[in-house]
Parts: sequence; structure tokens; C-alpha cells
Amino acid sequence: MSSETTLLARIAPWLTGNIENVAVEALGYILNQSPAARKALAETVRLGGGEIAPIARVWTQVVRKKRERPDLVCFDETGEEQVLIEAKFDAVLAKHQPNQYLRSLPHGKPAALLFVAPTTRRETLWPDLCARAEAEFEVTDVSKWRDSRSATINDGVHRLQLISWASLLDRIAREAHNDSDINAISDIRQLRGLTDRMDADAFLPWHLEDMGPGFARRVLGLEKLVKESIEFGESDKFWSTAGLSYGSGWKFYGRYFRIGDVVVWFGIHLNVWKEYSDTPLWLSFEDKYYEKLMHANLARFTFESNGYHYIPIELPTGVEYDAVLDSVVASLKSIADQLKRSNESQPAQPQA
Repeated sequence: MSSETTLLARIAPWLTGNIENVAVEALGYILNQSPAARKALAETVRLGGGEIAPIARVWTQVVRKKRERPDLVCFDETGEEQVLIEAKFDAVLAKHQPNQYLRSLPHGKPAALLFVAPTTRRETLWPDLCARAEAEFEVTDVSKWRDSRSATINDGVHRLQLISWASLLDRIAREAHNDSDINAISDIRQLRGLTDRMDADAFLPWHLEDMGPGFARRVLGLEKLVKESIEFGESDKFWSTAGLSYGSGWKFYGRYFRIGDVVVWFGIHLNVWKEYSDTPLWLSFEDKYYEKLMHANLARFTFESNGYHYIPIELPTGVEYDAVLDSVVASLKSIADQLKRSNESQPAQPQA
């Protein structure tokens, strides 16, 4: 599924390089406009052990006495600070985080410092937060609940917490639905689209099993599979590579060939794989061929990205190479056959 599911997810990266600020302002707007959203946030903090009062209002990018600037500050009805929120996507922790924020929590009163980050950062960010806090504070009652993490700081009334963007926004969305807050539901969907996109782009920590030669062998096996699939189809005259070349880059590897008067590209495309479907292999069509795809009843299988239309080519699992090759060639031949049969009476497109 594409991570560009909302207008905000689509345009924000084009307008600014600091997506975290966009997300912070959007979250602050939602919280200030929606009592249901504030209720959900307060309940989230309470689930992590923070015994806070209802949240009355939220400020963003507040510069404090010692020049620290948490992304969001949540106040109760008396104007007392209750929750500091620090939003993260791929930015590293600043040197003063989290300790400077923990020091600034109201003395002797229930309060929490909540970090919001991509799900993929949870297992690496949380140990770092705890280790930094332990250098200055007594950290106890470290706990996990679902997609969240929590720890008690010093006297027990302060909490250090971590939650994913997805989990927090899901909680807020559920409360907005329960409250029939239509505007909040729409706004949350916009922000969720943006955070999902950033979550998809987040760095995935390497695991020991990823470092073995098996990973490299599979990647090299895909290169061989692309070459031989195209060669087999060409030998059976389903398509032609005459006058066309390989098209490769840092994130894709493949070859162009011609099916009738349609020039296509087939290969490994990491960006499309990451965003749309569980296969590394894709058949790509330029936008000028979309009408032909429509006529061939193939457009419904495509995913659009940057002016190209991609059809996923599924890979069978748990079988020998020959069976994988046969399956891929059969899929490509089926698509080629549909294009040829459906477009025989259609006017030819200019060749690339």
C-alpha cells in the first residue's frame, strides 16, 4: 500500500525539509481543536502510569527558561504543565534529551515526558532514552504495554514514555469516532498519512541474520531471475529487446523490452517494493501507455508512482529456482498476451 495516502503526505515533503515541524503543528492543531483528542492523549499517558489531570490546551514549540524547546506542552485547566511531547521521525536525540526536559517537569506534581516516534525506532530509541535518564535520575518500573514503553523517574510522580505515531493517532482516532468528531477524524487521517509515509522511510536496524551471505545470494539471484525471464520470453517471441537497453540505478535494476508497440521495463525496484506490495519484481509502463493498460483490463492491477504505472510480479516461495523462473515468465507472458490481444485494433503509440 502506498504511504502517500493523504494530501498532506503528498505535498509536505515538497514544501519543507523539516517534516517533524509539520507533524508537530498538525498534532497541536488537532489537540487544541478536539476535546476527544485531548482526552485520548491524557488516557494514553495514564495507561503508562502518569496520573495527570485532564488536558485543557496545548502549545507548540515553546521556548522555556533554559532555552529548551519541547515540541508540544500540554496544560491542565489551571495552566500547570502536565505533559511535554517530543516528536521524532529520523532525527537523533539531542545531547540534552531527555534529561533537560525531565528536570523541567513540575516538582512534586504528576507529569510526563512523552516521545512519539516511528514504530521501527521503538526498540533502539527506548534503551537509549532509559540509559541517558539513568545517568542522572533513578529509573524504575520500566514497562511495556502494547506499542508503548514507560518508566518511573525519581519520586514516582514523573514518567518517561515512548509511543509510536501509529498507536497514538489510532487512540485519538478511536476517541474522535466515539465522540462523532468529524473534523478531527478528517484531520487525523491527514496526519496519519504523513506519519505513515515517514514511518515507511525510517531506518530499519540490521539484525544478525541479515548480515549473512544468504541475503546477498538472494539479491544476486533476483538479478539472474530478471535476465533469464526476459531471455526466455524473447526466445518464445512474446517480446523483443532489440534496440533497447538495461535501465539501472541505486534503487532499481532491470531491462527494457517491447511488447508489440508498448515499451516496458521489468526488474527489481526497491522504492516501489517498499511502498506498494510484497514483491521485489515489477513491470513498469510510462504514463502514455495507460490507455492501453485500461483497454487490456490491466490498469486495475497497477500502482502509480512519479508518472509510471507498475504491475507487481509475484514470486512463489519455498520452491526451486526453476519453478520461480517458470512462474515469473508465465506472469509476464500472460500480461504480454493480454496487451497484444486487446490492442490489436488500437492505434500505435510513438515508440521510445
